[in-house]
Amino acid sequence: MPARTDFAITRLESLHLAFKNSASYWEGYRADEGDVLTERFEFKRGWQTVYARYVESPLLKVTLADGTTGWGEANCGIGPEVLCAIADNIIAQMVTGREFGNPAALWDFLYDSQRGRGYSSGYWLDALAALDIAVWDALGRREGLPVAAMISDSPRTEIPVYLSGVRRNTLEERVEHVNQWRESGLRGAKIFLTGDWKAGLAELDGLQRGAPELEQWMVDTLWMCDADGAAIAKERYGSRGVRFFECPLQPEDLAGHQRLAALPGAPIALGEHFRTRYQLEPWLAQPQPLDIYQPDIGRTGISDFIKQRDMAGKAGIPTTPHMGTGVSIFQAATLQCAAVSSPEFLQEFQGGLSEKLGDASDTAWRYSGGAFRLPDRPGIGADIDEDGIEPFIVRR
Repeated sequence: MPARTDFAITRLESLHLAFKNSASYWEGYRADEGDVLTERFEFKRGWQTVYARYVESPLLKVTLADGTTGWGEANCGIGPEVLCAIADNIIAQMVTGREFGNPAALWDFLYDSQRGRGYSSGYWLDALAALDIAVWDALGRREGLPVAAMISDSPRTEIPVYLSGVRRNTLEERVEHVNQWRESGLRGAKIFLTGDWKAGLAELDGLQRGAPELEQWMVDTLWMCDADGAAIAKERYGSRGVRFFECPLQPEDLAGHQRLAALPGAPIALGEHFRTRYQLEPWLAQPQPLDIYQPDIGRTGISDFIKQRDMAGKAGIPTTPHMGTGVSIFQAATLQCAAVSSPEFLQEFQGGLSEKLGDASDTAWRYSGGAFRLPDRPGIGADIDEDGIEPFIVRR
């Protein structure tokens, strides 16, 4: 008998978590190179994107009409209190007591409620993603099934991963860090570089020399290349066997990505900045601007991820989820989606972030031998000790 997906929400709660005594997202990587710091934020030289000085994240908890609860988390490390305010003061009033046939119907209802006002991205969609994850988690718990088993009759049971970022201050330290992970069975790593392709090649060459047994390298320039530099970088990274070249140009530059993707070199991967299938659609037209699609589950939610994955598949583009900043709930939801994504790619993994909650989070996901195994636990596979997370709560 297929799993039931109908539900009604009786309560929605938000929590803003902050880990003020922990290392920054970047740890020691490229420290003291002209960083601009504020009380909460940092700008790294060579990148336009702001990052949190310490990890912050929003959690949502839903309670269904039968008392089942579920947890959701968005990839919203900058200003998570905005998402919490949206959830508490707007979304809760819209959804409490209303019946939905499935999570996608809830997502569509909330998207439609604001689409005429132009709220088609940003914090509104981040809140929808966190809520959607929480509902899927609750439904999985209610039905006694992992979320992946509710999406597919045959999800992958083993998910090999690559390390996202080698965040150590010196090349020697980065090589040592990669080799320690490789000894655990890890097969790949992604490095974050600026738009300076010459410096990027020097970094990649140094890492490949120092860790020659690592099978796969991925490169992410965080949208910082110009057209000429991206073309050179794509060719040079490709000649070094880079598995994919991620976020080379500005995220709005469809035509530029189309021209770049047609050039020789490493395959182009992107997608973390899309939140909806509506944003994705023009990027699936010919000429093809990307080779690998990377939806971020903390921005798409699970429901729209499924639709985006299917759209990309019809266009001949494989999907492997992006994994940005978030703790165990976001990472567990991402791994559930990875279990129903393309098996030809390693799955991104943020080593260390899932452990921020310590004993306050009980996750059934276990890393071993370079991979995670799909757990039998129903829902997304992670639980929260509400008393245990008290030290990390900024507001509730």
